[in-house]
Amino acid sequence: MISDTDHKIFAAELDFPGKKLYPEINCLTCIGSCNGLLCILTDPKYLFLYNPSNKECKQILGFRFRYIILYGFGYVESVDDYKFVKIGKPGKFVKVYSLRKDSWTTRIQNELYLADEWITRGIHLNEAIYWLLKGQNVIAAFDLVEEKFTTLLLPDITLTENVSRYSLGCLNGSLCLTTRKRDHVNEFWIMQEYNGNESWTKTLIIDLFCVLRPLCTFLRPLCHLKNSKTMLWYKENGHLVCNPKDGKFNVIEVDGIGNDWFDVNVYVESLVSPNCKNESAIEGKGLDYWFR
Repeated sequence: MISDTDHKIFAAELDFPGKKLYPEINCLTCIGSCNGLLCILTDPKYLFLYNPSNKECKQILGFRFRYIILYGFGYVESVDDYKFVKIGKPGKFVKVYSLRKDSWTTRIQNELYLADEWITRGIHLNEAIYWLLKGQNVIAAFDLVEEKFTTLLLPDITLTENVSRYSLGCLNGSLCLTTRKRDHVNEFWIMQEYNGNESWTKTLIIDLFCVLRPLCTFLRPLCHLKNSKTMLWYKENGHLVCNPKDGKFNVIEVDGIGNDWFDVNVYVESLVSPNCKNESAIEGKGLDYWFR
């Protein structure tokens, strides 16, 4: 747990069971976190569902990473199922893994052109997975219930030459878009409704040249800290920073990871098992660090 007064936190190493099955595994990437289950992609390419709270782990068989463009992991509350989605070049087929069925299905998709897109991890929200398609300036939304695509428009500002970078996230149950202008100003947009680019609301503007030294060119919002309006951010060069009520940024040192680059996912503790159907109350929130 992190508070707005912390300047240093400690990383705890997790005993990931997949390393015992495959000793050649040398790094892990957390694709997504839902109700205590982490979807983990390893190098070499194996795919697992893992709950650090009860240490239960399940390997997803039949997984192939070759030529993947888009991928993501999410929970479908209406049918109580967890699904992993992957789309490969040239983007004609969508493969969906269902934990409830413990099997893969293949869907043909004709809604999107994906040949020029980079490999992208999706954002899970409200029984759908969202990807920012930078080559088309749209957001692709894959409905995990209907297993179909729709597209959402970006705010008009992202179409201008002054914006050099943008990324998609989730904050307080809404889609969040971060844009970086060429003058190092970051703008943060929240989508309240899903019916067009007029649904985006600009909520915050930060001039990173003025507030963070050494200069950081990009911030990604993670969450609001418990019982506080303080926001926690991920700094692109591998740090956490917190933005308390006084408007200043505090860099939080993470002890136990050396100088390695790391990524961050918000994790909610639970006793959900990847190996059986299991109803469990959510116990709390924390942060999970995974190295590439």
